[in-house]
Amino acid sequence: MSPTNPSEEQLNTAEILQLVQQEKTATLSHLVSSVVHEINNPLGCIAGNITYIKDYVKDLLNLIELYQEHYPDPVNEITDEIDAIDLEYLMEDVPKLLSAMENGAERLHQISNALRTFGRFESDRKVLFNIHDGIDSVLLMLKSRCKGTKIRSPIEVIKNYGDIPEINCYPGHFNQALSYLINYGIDALDEKAKAQPSNPEFKPTITIKTSLTSDAVILSIQDNSLGISESDQKTIFEELLVTKRVEQGTGIGLSVSRQIIEDRHQGKIKCQSSLGIGTEFIIELPRASES
Repeated sequence: MSPTNPSEEQLNTAEILQLVQQEKTATLSHLVSSVVHEINNPLGCIAGNITYIKDYVKDLLNLIELYQEHYPDPVNEITDEIDAIDLEYLMEDVPKLLSAMENGAERLHQISNALRTFGRFESDRKVLFNIHDGIDSVLLMLKSRCKGTKIRSPIEVIKNYGDIPEINCYPGHFNQALSYLINYGIDALDEKAKAQPSNPEFKPTITIKTSLTSDAVILSIQDNSLGISESDQKTIFEELLVTKRVEQGTGIGLSVSRQIIEDRHQGKIKCQSSLGIGTEFIIELPRASES
């Protein structure tokens, strides 16, 4: 029997999970880059021209006002057309519509930037990164999930950002870990709302805090969900531990988050939870060395 080729050795569960995650990450990186590029091209055209359109419309409205001032008694045909198009309302509404379009373009610009920040998987080495930008991009991507539903009121997100330096990390992977953790909190708040449908005092909240110690940057993500039992806390980061029902997804996000924080970033992550009070994930990341 010929010797076994190391490349053909059976992969263990952790290696399989890592390979699957790497493939998903590469695919997501290409997808995000493509989407951002396709958004930015028409967005640049829209945003760049709105300012000119607003100026042109302002000039036209000023011209109409001059006509009305110097020719207050137009012929019947013009009077009928003014009434038909409701000119007074039109002159009030057009600037509002243009402002709404400008706000929409700015919103798209924010989403595009959030996608770019969220999907920064392209680097094969660590780079200096402001984790507050990462948190903000993830929250923007998850904004629709925080809206009110039939079973709960909107989730209030409280951000208490400390004065922290940039860290050396893989931004795309780090944002992915944040996304898994915040999604987990949202799911937990939904579960509490289902379990306590008649509790008017329940106000779903996620609190995100950052702080600094002598050798680490601390990130805390806390919710006021039903909490996790002590026995489950001990195994919550185990590989392939299913923490969700089938319809909610694979449920391996916490395991992947641990791998990203600890294996790729040499950090630490722990879970603290009290039943009936809520859950807190605490991440410690090494400070960037000063050079």
